[in-house]
Amino acid sequence: MQPQESAIKPIDYTKVPPTILDFHKSDATYRCIVGPVGSGKSTGATWEVCMYLPVHIAKKYDIKRTRWAVLRNTYPELETSTMRTVFEWFPPERFGTFRVQKRIFEIWIKHPEQGILHVEIDFVACDRPDDVKKLKGGEFTGYWIDESVEIFDETKLMLANRIGRFPKAQEWPILLDSKGQPVLDEDKNPVHDVKKYGIETTNPPDVEHPTYRQFTWNVPPPGPIPEGKPLADHAGFWQPPRENEPNLRHGYYTELRERYRDNPDWIEIYIEGKPGIIVKGKLVYNNFKRKHHVAEKPLSWAKGPLFRGWDNSGNCPACVVVQIPRPRHIQVLKEFTTDRMNITDFAGWVVSECNQRYPGAEITDWDDPAGHNEYSTREGTFTSNAQLMRDSYKINVQASEQNLEARINAVDSALGRIDGLLISPDCTRLINGFLGGYHYKPRPGVPGEYSDQINKNKFSHVSEALQYVLVKLEKHDPNSGGGFHPKRRKSMARGRR
Repeated sequence: MQPQESAIKPIDYTKVPPTILDFHKSDATYRCIVGPVGSGKSTGATWEVCMYLPVHIAKKYDIKRTRWAVLRNTYPELETSTMRTVFEWFPPERFGTFRVQKRIFEIWIKHPEQGILHVEIDFVACDRPDDVKKLKGGEFTGYWIDESVEIFDETKLMLANRIGRFPKAQEWPILLDSKGQPVLDEDKNPVHDVKKYGIETTNPPDVEHPTYRQFTWNVPPPGPIPEGKPLADHAGFWQPPRENEPNLRHGYYTELRERYRDNPDWIEIYIEGKPGIIVKGKLVYNNFKRKHHVAEKPLSWAKGPLFRGWDNSGNCPACVVVQIPRPRHIQVLKEFTTDRMNITDFAGWVVSECNQRYPGAEITDWDDPAGHNEYSTREGTFTSNAQLMRDSYKINVQASEQNLEARINAVDSALGRIDGLLISPDCTRLINGFLGGYHYKPRPGVPGEYSDQINKNKFSHVSEALQYVLVKLEKHDPNSGGGFHPKRRKSMARGRR
């Protein structure tokens, strides 16, 4: 096909939101735009892979052919959302050809300075881990993943290995060192300056999702501080709410707020652009409301007695630290979670942290009754996780309630009281458990129906650690709404620090 003379600007792309302008200016290898619905992030990515990067590569490296993998989790969403956005800005009848069977869009651009540029877009749907095989053998300049939080990590890892492979390395210029001399490999051959590009666009991720912590964000995300160190060469761009409103129809967000007025968590994620969690099962706690039950700032110890709940029966232990600053008011100060750790190391970590945070505190500990089940050791003796905690760190842990319904009711009771339960905002896994991470399993093959079994996942351990302590606090004095009143604390069994 002959490229069109006017192909450089098919539609007026000048009212670009500031955050997306910053995204276009970045030279990071991996970039991610996070924003609410209607924020223009898909449009920004479309222009980046179809125009800006091909022109940049042609200008800087004299390479005029690029190939891009564009992914979405399912083909219907790929077709009705991502492909539609690309075709709205770069209509096939004007810019090239779209091969429907292979889902390949070839774009020909006649640039006034760089001449004719050839851009190939391969559209791919990947909604299951085994779909990664679609990418094996692929050779791409870069990729764009639309709604990247819905794509499995295995797919992203495979993509990272398939970019920087087109064109061949020999077509890129030779890499020079700081003195202008060619860089040589171990065989004394020149190294070529091959570039690769990974682009992601998505609505706000769950704060536990890898995306939340892998990127260095242009502004602090409107949520907890991401844990850990971001990956190198990963630049993130978090859009403020309504940034793209001038480009939308009048009343766009007002209508959305009205439509979802009974779903405040949806509004926070998809309109206000705050991180959250995707509910994949039936909620266990229907009374939880983030604005009522999560403190605006981290909670402080009131110097009174403390209570710890432990899920200590498996390889992913968890613990919560609770205080009662006044009757009928329970506060969760701290959570301890791990994706895998033995109970001795985990208990040592908790004790060390608590000694620093709450010096001299009187602490009572309750745990999963299964943590007292004995098992044989290599030495031929018998022990339990509870016994290991006592022997190693003098934690006088007591068995809590076995009955799940009673434990859930105890948490519901605290949630239902005015000021009954307040959680420090840095207890991110516990909060996300309340928002939907801790849920009942769907019934296989029966849409909309759920079993009475809790889905055991990374949220269940800390959620049940809270149950083990709250069921005891609620049962101790039901007339006061639970709560070991500070004046009565001498009658309690005390944990030893």
